[in-house]
Amino acid sequence: MASIKEIAKYGTEHEAALIVKDTSYIPEEKFAFCPMGCAKTVEGILKEVAGTNARIAASLRGEDPASSASYLQFEKRVGEASGLDVLGRLVIESGDLVCRAIDGIPEADLDKPVKMPWGAMFPASAAIFLPASHMSYHDGQVNYIQTLLGDAAFHWAEG
Repeated sequence: MASIKEIAKYGTEHEAALIVKDTSYIPEEKFAFCPMGCAKTVEGILKEVAGTNARIAASLRGEDPASSASYLQFEKRVGEASGLDVLGRLVIESGDLVCRAIDGIPEADLDKPVKMPWGAMFPASAAIFLPASHMSYHDGQVNYIQTLLGDAAFHWAEG
Protein backbone atom coordinates (compact mmCIF):
# COMPACT_ATOMS: atom_id res chain seq x y z
CA MET A 1 0.00 0.00 0.00
CA ALA A 2 1.21 3.48 -0.84
CA SER A 3 2.22 5.74 2.01
CA ILE A 4 0.49 9.06 2.68
CA LYS A 5 3.61 10.84 1.40
CA GLU A 6 3.58 8.82 -1.86
CA ILE A 7 -0.12 9.61 -2.36
CA ALA A 8 0.47 13.33 -1.77
CA LYS A 9 3.42 13.35 -4.17
CA TYR A 10 1.41 11.52 -6.84
CA GLY A 11 -1.45 14.04 -6.47
CA THR A 12 0.95 16.96 -6.69
CA GLU A 13 2.70 15.64 -9.81
CA HIS A 14 -0.61 14.67 -11.41
CA GLU A 15 -2.29 18.03 -10.79
CA ALA A 16 0.76 19.99 -11.99
CA ALA A 17 0.84 18.00 -15.24
CA LEU A 18 -2.94 18.29 -15.63
CA ILE A 19 -3.15 22.07 -15.25
CA VAL A 20 -0.26 22.52 -17.71
CA LYS A 21 -1.94 20.16 -20.20
CA ASP A 22 -5.31 21.84 -19.81
CA THR A 23 -3.76 25.28 -20.19
CA SER A 24 -2.34 24.15 -23.54
CA TYR A 25 -5.90 24.29 -24.93
CA ILE A 26 -6.09 28.02 -24.28
CA PRO A 27 -4.65 30.03 -27.19
CA GLU A 28 -1.61 31.97 -25.94
CA GLU A 29 -3.09 35.19 -27.27
CA LYS A 30 -5.88 34.61 -24.73
CA PHE A 31 -3.54 34.17 -21.72
CA ALA A 32 -4.42 37.71 -20.65
CA PHE A 33 -8.18 37.21 -21.18
CA CYS A 34 -9.92 38.40 -18.03
CA PRO A 35 -13.47 37.02 -17.77
CA MET A 36 -15.94 39.69 -16.62
CA GLY A 37 -13.01 42.11 -16.24
CA CYS A 38 -12.17 40.88 -12.74
CA ALA A 39 -11.41 37.14 -12.89
CA LYS A 40 -7.92 35.68 -12.96
CA THR A 41 -6.18 35.33 -16.28
CA VAL A 42 -4.64 32.03 -17.36
CA GLU A 43 -1.20 33.60 -17.01
CA GLY A 44 -2.11 34.80 -13.52
CA ILE A 45 -3.37 31.34 -12.57
CA LEU A 46 -0.14 29.65 -13.67
CA LYS A 47 1.96 32.21 -11.84
CA GLU A 48 -0.11 31.82 -8.69
CA VAL A 49 0.11 28.02 -8.82
CA ALA A 50 3.89 28.03 -9.30
CA GLY A 51 4.46 30.61 -6.58
CA THR A 52 2.09 28.99 -4.10
CA ASN A 53 3.66 25.57 -4.62
CA ALA A 54 7.09 27.05 -3.95
CA ARG A 55 5.87 28.87 -0.82
CA ILE A 56 4.23 25.70 0.52
CA ALA A 57 7.40 23.71 -0.23
CA ALA A 58 9.40 26.22 1.81
CA SER A 59 6.91 25.92 4.68
CA LEU A 60 7.08 22.11 4.54
CA ARG A 61 10.87 22.42 4.86
CA GLY A 62 10.34 24.53 7.98
CA GLU A 63 11.42 27.77 6.28
CA ASP A 64 9.70 31.13 6.25
CA PRO A 65 9.02 31.76 2.54
CA ALA A 66 9.46 35.51 3.06
CA SER A 67 13.13 34.96 3.92
CA SER A 68 13.90 31.72 2.07
CA ALA A 69 16.59 32.46 -0.52
CA SER A 70 15.55 29.52 -2.69
CA TYR A 71 11.91 30.61 -2.65
CA LEU A 72 12.73 34.25 -3.36
CA GLN A 73 14.86 33.25 -6.36
CA PHE A 74 12.08 31.03 -7.68
CA GLU A 75 9.46 33.74 -7.15
CA LYS A 76 11.60 36.20 -9.15
CA ARG A 77 11.67 33.73 -12.05
CA VAL A 78 7.89 33.31 -11.83
CA GLY A 79 7.35 37.07 -11.83
CA GLU A 80 9.46 37.51 -14.95
CA ALA A 81 7.96 34.54 -16.82
CA SER A 82 5.38 34.58 -19.56
CA GLY A 83 3.98 32.12 -22.08
CA LEU A 84 2.81 28.54 -21.68
CA ASP A 85 6.21 26.90 -22.23
CA VAL A 86 8.00 28.87 -19.53
CA LEU A 87 5.13 29.03 -17.06
CA GLY A 88 4.29 25.37 -17.63
CA ARG A 89 7.88 24.38 -16.81
CA LEU A 90 7.75 26.52 -13.66
CA VAL A 91 4.52 24.83 -12.54
CA ILE A 92 6.10 21.39 -13.05
CA GLU A 93 9.28 22.54 -11.29
CA SER A 94 7.25 23.93 -8.38
CA GLY A 95 5.46 20.60 -8.07
CA ASP A 96 8.85 18.93 -7.89
CA LEU A 97 9.87 21.34 -5.12
CA VAL A 98 6.78 20.24 -3.18
CA CYS A 99 7.56 16.56 -3.74
CA ARG A 100 11.13 17.00 -2.53
CA ALA A 101 9.87 18.86 0.53
CA ILE A 102 7.42 16.02 1.22
CA ASP A 103 10.26 13.51 0.91
CA GLY A 104 12.17 15.51 3.54
CA ILE A 105 9.47 15.14 6.19
CA PRO A 106 10.23 12.25 8.54
CA GLU A 107 7.26 9.91 9.00
CA ALA A 108 7.35 10.67 12.75
CA ASP A 109 6.78 14.39 11.98
CA LEU A 110 3.61 13.97 9.91
CA ASP A 111 1.47 14.83 12.95
CA LYS A 112 3.47 17.96 13.78
CA PRO A 113 2.01 21.35 12.85
CA VAL A 114 3.31 23.29 9.87
CA LYS A 115 2.76 27.04 9.52
CA MET A 116 1.51 27.82 6.04
CA PRO A 117 2.64 30.96 4.19
CA TRP A 118 -0.70 32.65 4.92
CA GLY A 119 -0.38 31.95 8.67
CA ALA A 120 -2.73 28.96 9.06
CA MET A 121 -1.47 25.91 10.90
CA PHE A 122 -1.97 22.41 9.49
CA PRO A 123 -0.67 19.04 10.56
CA ALA A 124 2.03 18.08 8.05
CA SER A 125 -0.14 15.10 7.04
CA ALA A 126 -2.77 17.57 5.77
CA ALA A 127 -0.40 20.27 4.52
CA ILE A 128 1.22 17.89 2.03
CA PHE A 129 -2.11 17.67 0.16
CA LEU A 130 -2.68 21.43 -0.13
CA PRO A 131 -0.68 21.94 -3.36
CA ALA A 132 -2.67 19.26 -5.23
CA SER A 133 -5.95 20.64 -3.93
CA HIS A 134 -4.96 24.20 -4.85
CA MET A 135 -3.93 23.18 -8.38
CA SER A 136 -7.15 21.21 -8.86
CA TYR A 137 -9.16 24.28 -7.90
CA HIS A 138 -7.29 26.42 -10.41
CA ASP A 139 -7.50 23.75 -13.10
CA GLY A 140 -11.27 24.14 -12.84
CA GLN A 141 -10.84 27.85 -13.51
CA VAL A 142 -8.71 27.09 -16.57
CA ASN A 143 -11.38 24.70 -17.83
CA TYR A 144 -14.06 27.33 -17.31
CA ILE A 145 -12.06 29.94 -19.23
CA GLN A 146 -11.66 27.36 -22.00
CA THR A 147 -15.45 27.07 -22.26
CA LEU A 148 -15.89 30.85 -22.21
CA LEU A 149 -13.60 30.96 -25.22
CA GLY A 150 -15.89 28.53 -27.07
CA ASP A 151 -14.04 25.23 -26.54
CA ALA A 152 -16.55 22.86 -24.90
CA ALA A 153 -14.44 19.71 -25.37
CA PHE A 154 -13.78 17.65 -22.25
CA HIS A 155 -9.97 17.82 -22.44
CA TRP A 156 -9.62 17.14 -18.72
CA ALA A 157 -10.29 13.42 -19.25
CA GLU A 158 -7.87 12.99 -22.15
CA GLY A 159 -4.69 10.98 -21.53
